[in-house]
Order: sequence, then structure tokens, then C-alpha cells
Amino acid sequence: MKKSILTIAIATIALTACNNGPKAPNHDELVQEIKAIETPLMEAAQIESIDTAKGNELLVLYTQFADAFPDDSMSATYLHRAAQVAGGMDRIDDMTAYYNRVINNYPDYAKLDECYYEKGIALDNAGRKEEARKAYQEFLDEYPDHFLAEDIRKALPLLDMSDELLIKHLQEMEH
Repeated sequence: MKKSILTIAIATIALTACNNGPKAPNHDELVQEIKAIETPLMEAAQIESIDTAKGNELLVLYTQFADAFPDDSMSATYLHRAAQVAGGMDRIDDMTAYYNRVINNYPDYAKLDECYYEKGIALDNAGRKEEARKAYQEFLDEYPDHFLAEDIRKALPLLDMSDELLIKHLQEMEH
């Protein structure tokens, strides 16, 4: 009996000593801490390449929110982000539809100028020159005094140039 009491006492002292130090976080706490650091880092790294599965999931969530809460101020923001995600996944038709939804439904959106501009840039980069021209012209119609307006006015004639002519034109501008 004395042996049992002595063993229990030693075990109790050992356990008490172990519990005196800082408490180690549990599994879920560690996961949360990792995510708090990892998520922003991964988002920054994914600017070049978007995870298609996560991108599609995010597009569904953005659209669900905007459909369920069309009057919420975040709906325009989420649709704008959806356009950017879709563009990053080379889904230009979806991107254009998201931008158009923001432009048509949220005329007071603070970043509406960005929507017009980004739409034009993405269409231009996709080689859809006529659609890009229309998007740029819409930008100029809505924001004639915007700080980017003069650059867009100068760039519009370049849409008609072949790649070879454009390269030659840019080289001439450098000299």
C-alpha cells in the first residue's frame, strides 16, 4: 500500500511539474495560428496563378452572396473580386459578365472606374480588340477627366495596329 501511495505521489508531482510551464496549444489552435499567417501569404503568392478549384469555389460564394443580398454594400465588392478571379483564371466571358453586373447594378460603387478600366485591359490582353475598344470608350464616357483618361485616349489607336506595327511604334517612341 505504501508503494502505491508513493507511486501516486511521484506521478502527481511529475504531472504537476509538467503543468507549470506554458500550456501548449491544441491541434485546432495551431491550425488557426498557421492559417492566420499562411492565408495572406498564399493569397499574395497566387496573384500569378490561381488555384482553379479554390477560384471556382470563391466565384460561387461571391455570386451567392450578391444574389442573396443585392442591396448589401459588399455585393458590388464581391462581384468586382469575382471579375478579377475569373480574369485570373482566363475566364474572360465570366469576367466580363461580373464587371457588367457591377457596372449595371451598382452605379455608386466607389471602384466603378476600376471595373471599366480593368474590363478594357483584360479584353485587350485577351485579343478581343473591339470589345476592349468599347470598354475603354465606356470608361472615357463615364470618366473623361480621370487620371487614366489621357493614356486611354492615346492607346485607343494602338488597338488597330498589328503586333509588328505596335512594336515598331513603341520603338520609335523610345528614340
